[in-house]
Amino acid sequence: MRMQFYDDQEADKVATQFFKYYYHDRGKMKWGGFLLSEHTAALKKEIDKERDAERQE
Repeated sequence: MRMQFYDDQEADKVATQFFKYYYHDRGKMKWGGFLLSEHTAALKKEIDKERDAERQE
């Protein structure tokens, strides 16, 4: 398979068609998952910190 190179006008046309017909933006689902994973990681850090503090007492 050969890589295709486009001039600016053709590249714009290809990109426009891709986003119009093929790309599906998951929007809120994607960000919701990201925020949930960030929140989970922060909670885990907090729990670990509390456990370390309890062990030192």
